[in-house]
Amino acid sequence: MSRPGWEWRDGSGGAGHLQRIAATARFSASQRAYNAYLDHWGTCVSCDRSGPRCPEADALWKAYQTALGSEAP
Repeated sequence: MSRPGWEWRDGSGGAGHLQRIAATARFSASQRAYNAYLDHWGTCVSCDRSGPRCPEADALWKAYQTALGSEAP
């Protein structure tokens, strides 16, 4: 397993900063899956914020949970 590293990020109109990057590809996969779920949930008019999700959101959540499970030692 590789160790976490750092990448330089340019600031928008200001000073840049160092940002910690993922240690493993599996961590990155779970982050991408979670971001896909959040992107969908934030824009889907069918997803009720306090209740059921649409089928696409359910599939994205399941993909995220699967990615998390693949990270278990």
